[in-house]
Amino acid sequence: MHILADFARAVSEAREAKHWSQEKVAELADISTRWYQQIEKGDVSAGFEICVRVARVLGLDLNQFLDEGDKGDADTVLHV
Repeated sequence: MHILADFARAVSEAREAKHWSQEKVAELADISTRWYQQIEKGDVSAGFEICVRVARVLGLDLNQFLDEGDKGDADTVLHV
């Protein structure tokens, strides 16, 4: 499982589907544009709080990045 790469790809695809700039997503997530660009490229492993903010802005479900075997475990399902 490549969570970082999967998250980066999903973030990029969701942003492009909304026809938003990287600057707009960064502003709405309250992070710097440079930081957002690095997340989208998969260059950095953002902390949980940042991932939640970006996911909320883009309407992503963080559960999609969990291993299929973990999804049924109530302790690992993320509700944001």
